Amino acid sequence: MPDTALIAIGDVQGCLESLEGLIEQFPDDARLIFVGDIVNRGPDSLGTLRFVKNLGPRASVTLGNHDLHLLAVAAGAGKPHKRDTISDILAAPDRDELIDWLRRQPLMIEEAGVVFVHAGIHPLWPIERARMLAAEAAAALSGPDWAAWLQGMYGNSHWEEGIEGPARMRAILNAFTRMRFVDRDTGELDFEQKEGVADAPAWLQPWFEFPKRKCGDLTICFGHWSMLGLINRPNVVAIDTGCLWGGKLTAVRFPDRRFFEEPCPCWADPFAFKKK
Repeated sequence: MPDTALIAIGDVQGCLESLEGLIEQFPDDARLIFVGDIVNRGPDSLGTLRFVKNLGPRASVTLGNHDLHLLAVAAGAGKPHKRDTISDILAAPDRDELIDWLRRQPLMIEEAGVVFVHAGIHPLWPIERARMLAAEAAAALSGPDWAAWLQGMYGNSHWEEGIEGPARMRAILNAFTRMRFVDRDTGELDFEQKEGVADAPAWLQPWFEFPKRKCGDLTICFGHWSMLGLINRPNVVAIDTGCLWGGKLTAVRFPDRRFFEEPCPCWADPFAFKKK
């Protein structure tokens, strides 16, 4: 394995056993970037969070929507959902230490010529704007008023120039951690469609296929969208391959783009969001 190799790991979501099996394939000093959602819905969110934190400076995480949900619940800004598996973290003796570490993780990492995010970069944002907004939100989450900022996290706010206050924070987080489809004419985010591309209405398209995408010349590696599956294009690498649903936990090594996989038991129903 090249000395300069960097390895990105897809959505773990509390599947610690699969993560341990995957990491056994890498050298002990490999540089690791998790593209978010390291916790929730899987069987061992607490163990996974401790494991990733204990990897030390060799590992970084770009925050995902499930990670933010954990922070919001810990801050009293959100309520646990029926299918959550974060109660063990909230009751842990090292809860405060774990939460403090998690909230200081970034929304975007640029390394080795690749941009790492959880869901993507808003197609209407140039990279300079994305950097600024990611840093703005990260500063709020890592600062002393982080719990207050999370009070307004939930909701389907869209990005607009000049937007301020809680709606601004919400729109930034939505783009980085919840985005899948956008309006093919306007680039506005859609929050309703959660399945694969084949099931989407004609007026929607994946954010990375928007024809006027401002960051189209950059290589972006992301997770979040298990229904999308593995994608390996010159400027897009998607690595959420549904570990939670009984798929695989996937990692990709840069710059040679070699893929690594670890089989996963099925811990949850991928279509549970449709069921009452």
